[in-house]
Amino acid sequence: MRKEYKELQIIKHSLQHYITRPNATDKEITEEKRLLQKITCEVNELKNRYGITKGD
Repeated sequence: MRKEYKELQIIKHSLQHYITRPNATDKEITEEKRLLQKITCEVNELKNRYGITKGD
């Protein structure tokens, strides 16, 4: 479902930005990076499953 893909992409980009905040603790960053990796894998799986290319 492209909607699910798009929503996960938004979450992924949000996490990428959020992780760089200045007041984050090392523990928070570690947990957030773990979640970002999980979301990135899900995005890639959907991308492959539905044949989504970068321009879609």
